[in-house]
Amino acid sequence: MPSIDDRMRKRFILMNSDLALRQAVESSTPEKWEMTEATDLDAFDEWQEILLHRFMLLNLEDPQISDPVELIDMIRREHQLNIPIFCLGGSRELRDQARSARADRFFDREEGLQRLPEFFQQFAW
Repeated sequence: MPSIDDRMRKRFILMNSDLALRQAVESSTPEKWEMTEATDLDAFDEWQEILLHRFMLLNLEDPQISDPVELIDMIRREHQLNIPIFCLGGSRELRDQARSARADRFFDREEGLQRLPEFFQQFAW
C-alpha cells in the first residue's frame, strides 16, 4: 500500500518509445518531477500504480503502442481511472477515436511540448 509520501510525489507518465520526444519532455521537466515511460499498461504492476501519477502524455503516433485507443479505453472503462490523458500527434480520425474513448486533450507534438510547463504548474499541487 502506498504511503502518503508516495502519493504526494510529483510524477507523470509518458506513453512513448520515441527518443527525440523523450528528450524533449525530459528537458522540459522541472526538478522534483519524475517521469515513468512505458508503451503499454503491462509496465505497471497493478492498475492502482497509475493513480500515483498526476497525468499521462500519450504519443498517438508511436508504433510501439499497439493500439492507443484501446489503451485509453482500458484506463477509462476497465480500470475506471480519471487520470488526465493528454494526447500528442495523431490523425484527425485517430484523435476522434481517442476522444470517444475519453482522452482529455489533443495537441500536435510541438504544441504539446510548448504546453508542458503549463501542465506541470497545473498539477504541482
